[in-house]
Amino acid sequence: MAKTTNHQPLKGQSKKRLSKDFASPLTAQHEEQGQKGLLLLSSSSDGASKKKKLLKHSSERNPPRSKKSQKRARREAQEDLEEEKLTNLLFGDGAGEVSSSFDGKNLFVEDSTTKVVVTNKDSDNTQEKPFTFQLDRTGQEDEDSSSTEVARKSEPNLLKRNVDSDDENDSDFSEDHNRDKGDAPAWEDPDDGATTTLVDASYRLRKLRRSREETEALSSHELEHRLRERYEDTAQGAARTDWAKTSLPPKGKRQITSDDDTEDEGSEDEALTLFNTSKSLLASSRNRLPPNILNIIRCPDANQADPNKAVVRAVNFHPGSDPEQPLMLTAGLDKNLRFFQIGEEKSKKIHGIHFPKMPIYSASFLGNTGKVVLSGRRNFFYFYDAVAGKVDLVPRILGREERSWEKHAVSPDGQVVAFVGNDGYVVLVDTHSKQWIGNLKLNGSVRAITFSPDGSEILASGSDGDIYRWDLKSRRCLERFPNGDGTITSSLSASFKNLAVGAESGVVNLYSEHQRQSMLGSRDKAPLKSIMNLHTSADCVRFNTDGQILAMSTQREKDSLKLLHVPSQTVFSNWPTSKTPLGYVWSSDFSPQSKFLAIGNDKGKCLLYKLKHYND
Repeated sequence: MAKTTNHQPLKGQSKKRLSKDFASPLTAQHEEQGQKGLLLLSSSSDGASKKKKLLKHSSERNPPRSKKSQKRARREAQEDLEEEKLTNLLFGDGAGEVSSSFDGKNLFVEDSTTKVVVTNKDSDNTQEKPFTFQLDRTGQEDEDSSSTEVARKSEPNLLKRNVDSDDENDSDFSEDHNRDKGDAPAWEDPDDGATTTLVDASYRLRKLRRSREETEALSSHELEHRLRERYEDTAQGAARTDWAKTSLPPKGKRQITSDDDTEDEGSEDEALTLFNTSKSLLASSRNRLPPNILNIIRCPDANQADPNKAVVRAVNFHPGSDPEQPLMLTAGLDKNLRFFQIGEEKSKKIHGIHFPKMPIYSASFLGNTGKVVLSGRRNFFYFYDAVAGKVDLVPRILGREERSWEKHAVSPDGQVVAFVGNDGYVVLVDTHSKQWIGNLKLNGSVRAITFSPDGSEILASGSDGDIYRWDLKSRRCLERFPNGDGTITSSLSASFKNLAVGAESGVVNLYSEHQRQSMLGSRDKAPLKSIMNLHTSADCVRFNTDGQILAMSTQREKDSLKLLHVPSQTVFSNWPTSKTPLGYVWSSDFSPQSKFLAIGNDKGKCLLYKLKHYND
């Protein structure tokens, strides 16, 4: 029998006001479209207080962290309140006027504003089974009930909603369950199972073989892996891709919180951090040196104001000087040390000093200081302070019997000087105390020394053709490997990414600094590229400041200087030309930021060239 209950709203509250307080977001959307609003649930006397308690409890359990989280929390609280009101309405605690009827299959519960259809899906079964409560908000006509027509006329747009009485949080569970399903792949590519034969395929794929005897077909995953390796070996860091790598923890260690917005915000923050600006990406592409063609302009000679009277054995730029007008020194067998301020139109001589007892073979600035170390074929050497005008003579190194200190290398910070000694020794001298601090031993005689760009390591090689790498602090040998050429090493130069090894055969091998071989592991280390443009001994190899250009020259052949584009491992074809007055090149150096290139020759001239790429 149908039961009717009358209940009046609170005093001072109208139905219009209550419908606004408890309006569903979908109902608000229909109201914006110009349709008539729907009052979903009537309010009860304690409706306002329960809403406040529910919102407060929800905010304490999951405190919102952003505007998006706050909106989601309010929406969930509103839905929970609607469910609670619907339950009260169905079981007799509703605030409105309720009537019900049963036609044998469906139970119709109706109040003044809402109609609820309770359907028993298994009506043929006599056993008692749970009902599925369904709100009919589609506006469709029900042929078996006259109350449906009344509800359809009063509510033209109704929302269907299934409520599971056994699970109070089925919406949260379904969202978490759907999120967990996202770990599975979205689709399967039919080409993943395909295989490719490198021997019978096109000529381009033959380079991917590990050996000439390889004939087995490769799967698509293995082919992709080899293509990536090939790209990394050829590109050599010219196109940076490390910005695309993420530091996400493994799937097993990821923590999934109950708040979905927290995970969404984390992924959004990572994306914003990566794509909020394109400054770094544009800068890297703009600073990339184009291959094959070098834009270079000749300037007046750097030592035109006071040319050397003999071979220019040493050319060195001050690393801390102004890149637009850097400070440079020249020294040679005329026993004079000269300082010049380099300019594009004219270079000015700043200072000069004569050392009557020593023809200068090597001269270098000590870091960013104004001090210079000079050495030659003598058992003594000098430290010269250009700022104070003071000369310090070091007559000998205690415990060493060498008669010549003609070759040396200075650490980037200017703290240590490494001299080439006898019997395979590298002699280390402290620049402050001017005292011996240690030795490093090679199996053969030492021919070349260089420091790493950060000054933490020292590399040396010589007659045995092996390359030795030591840690400067611990004096422990970190790596040793034979040069691919197999002949005596004549020069070394290191950048942050590569190591260049020049041999007496004229071959210059380029190695990657990211591939290290331990002393206990395999000693085989293949070079990235072997440059064979020089026909005699590669006496001088030097990287520019960013490591994109490698200058290679020999003292035994005229006009023998080549510039290598390191990222593409190709030699620039447009310079030098047959008309470039290089002569016999004995020394070379790049200025800070590589805006200038200075070349010292046998005629006492220091040629100066401007690199347009770094000036622009």
